[in-house]
Amino acid sequence: MSTKVNENVANVHIDEIEQFLKYSTSHLQNAQEIVDGIKEKASSYMSADLLPKIQDAYEYAAKAHEWQIRLSWEPYIIHPLRATEILMSIKPDIYSIQTCILHDVIEDTHVTYEDISHEFGQEVADLCEWLVKVSKVRYKWEERQIETLKKTFLAMAKDLRVIFVKIADRIHNIQTLHFHPKPEKRKRIAMETLKIYVPICRKLGLYKFQLYLENGVFKILYPDGYRRVLWYLKKKYGKADHYIEQGKKKIERILRKAWVQSFTLKWRIKSPYRIHEKLRIKYNSMDFSKVLDVLAFRIIVDNIGDCYHTLWVVHKQYNPLINKIKDYIAVPKFNNYQSLHTTVLGMFHFPVEIQIRTPNMEQIAELGVAAHFAYSEKNDSTVMSDKQTNWIKQLKNLVDNYKETEKEAVDQFKTNLDIEVLTKKIFIYTPKGDVIEFPAGSTVLDFAFRVHTDVGLRFKNAMINGSIKPISHVLETGDVVQINTFKYRVTATRHWMDFLHTPTAKAKLARFIRKQEIDHYLQRGKEMLLHSLKKYDLPLLGAEWDKISLLHDEEALRSLFLSYVDKQKTPMALVREIYPDQIKRVEQTLATKNAEKKMSKLEKLQGDVVVDGLIQLPYVMCKSCHPDPSSDARIIAKVGRSWIKIHKTSCSALNSITFDKLVEAHWRGDEQNNYKVKLMITMPNASGNLVSLMEVFNAMDVSIDHMSVDNHREDYFTITIQTQHQNPTKISYLLKGLKKLDSFVTWIKTKIT
Repeated sequence: MSTKVNENVANVHIDEIEQFLKYSTSHLQNAQEIVDGIKEKASSYMSADLLPKIQDAYEYAAKAHEWQIRLSWEPYIIHPLRATEILMSIKPDIYSIQTCILHDVIEDTHVTYEDISHEFGQEVADLCEWLVKVSKVRYKWEERQIETLKKTFLAMAKDLRVIFVKIADRIHNIQTLHFHPKPEKRKRIAMETLKIYVPICRKLGLYKFQLYLENGVFKILYPDGYRRVLWYLKKKYGKADHYIEQGKKKIERILRKAWVQSFTLKWRIKSPYRIHEKLRIKYNSMDFSKVLDVLAFRIIVDNIGDCYHTLWVVHKQYNPLINKIKDYIAVPKFNNYQSLHTTVLGMFHFPVEIQIRTPNMEQIAELGVAAHFAYSEKNDSTVMSDKQTNWIKQLKNLVDNYKETEKEAVDQFKTNLDIEVLTKKIFIYTPKGDVIEFPAGSTVLDFAFRVHTDVGLRFKNAMINGSIKPISHVLETGDVVQINTFKYRVTATRHWMDFLHTPTAKAKLARFIRKQEIDHYLQRGKEMLLHSLKKYDLPLLGAEWDKISLLHDEEALRSLFLSYVDKQKTPMALVREIYPDQIKRVEQTLATKNAEKKMSKLEKLQGDVVVDGLIQLPYVMCKSCHPDPSSDARIIAKVGRSWIKIHKTSCSALNSITFDKLVEAHWRGDEQNNYKVKLMITMPNASGNLVSLMEVFNAMDVSIDHMSVDNHREDYFTITIQTQHQNPTKISYLLKGLKKLDSFVTWIKTKIT
């Protein structure tokens, strides 16, 4: 039996994150020492003859950046080397390593594309040039231009290695961002990272990179939240090492006892940013007790069969939270992430998440797309999901064929690049060239109300890219919108609500409509109340005996009228409250008149049918089944409020009638009927269920004439039971008893003959 404990997981320890974000220059490391470390890591997976190329790139970059200093007062060359250190975690090829070391020389020094191509080849030069284009992108808060955003992704899509290098570069920039003297610049870079680079990491499964970026941004944009979450983690899990050691021992013990052949154990404390986002978005609260997966263990086993066996072992020992069991092996995520997740109680005084996967799944989980570079046709990409591979291929093809003037290419871009930055937002131009951000699905009317409330209320028409469009036209990214208005006329109506998408525009229109139509609403609400008063012949508002006006002032009445129109209240509720005795008398009189009227229309019969042992009860015959004493068909009586109706037991009307409304009936001179009842009951195939079912029949003293069991599904079976009884009410009590077994009786069907 092989057991291995490994703590180097994608979700690094909280102390590592904190230390990473406290980047200090107090212990400066020699640049050559960093290069030696990079070469040592590279030597573990590439041939030795390639290592001198790393040294060559370093010496060239060091000379180009020789007199440059960063805001941290470090020599500039330290930055590309630190970025390369970060990049090494995904085992990049030699060209990616050289590119990362050289990535700033074209932009920040006298070195040109041709110089890089001559020294290191066209492949490295192309990668460096594309990185220069990406670096020119600047996020301008909510006035971000969509064309710039598109060019960012298109530049990255030239080669996935550009993404890897740029993200490594961004991680080190975030790590050292606290050295920047301008707070507004720090926030702009942090927001740009959150809007662009974090979603890319998530999409490509670069979870460790995503972790560093998220928490770096978290500390910059929400410093109070960052300190609060760290305080909680240190207070709650300050003795994390104790919990981890105890947890590892417990898991190892139950796995060995269950004869799991070999496994590797890893662990993590949940990232501060993800705790903050979960509380903010999912729970809208800062109650840390709602986050149940702060501490997690990961069990890596040999194969998929062992994954499910291990899950069974864990659940046998600890109680799982049912809604926290997730099977990403059967249903992988988009980026081919596969794993079994469960959250259990009983290991400690708090819940613990446990993830179970194979080594292959672990590789994808930690490295994502970087596990097998998509740009290399020689590499085996079988571990990548089909969706990932297709997405990357489509993105590459789009770049090759992209023409900004072709709408088809733009539409294809939107379809292929399913990233939340693009799918949830659209960017619209004003005639002056300003860019306004809207939720996807917004219309020209939303745009008009965003410009100004009066522009929306006086809307005449909209010019979209030079063409007139209707009020319902849905905007697309890149549209240039000009709104024309009436000068002296307000055109807004309540029906415009159907053409608005944004909550702000809807609120503006609603306020206007409510203000303009208030008199109409008040009159309508008053008429609704008067109608109820007239219906019951009660005093109208303002009449001599009017109690409503005495108990409510003018403002209260206005509020009531509006509530009737908005259907928040009903006039009858007030009428019943003020005139309870009068309403009761009127309703009783109406009920008596209606009953007499109904009975006058029915043919009253008496004497031919014995109902529940009585001869003199009045009844009517069902006009659908036409009961006839000459027929052999059994009859049964349905009891109504003021009359009895006789049916054949085969009448379709009985399908919608409950047994508690049925009584025994037979033709005068015949014997009392014994009604046969057929019940079909579906229940889970579990021990004890059938016994509980039979106990209900025994308690009701109902005998069974016939019973059969149909095991039509492996986990459920259907029981068909036939019984008979003179009193249908007895069957009603039986059904009520059966329905109390709703914990396992899932379906009951009855038929009486």
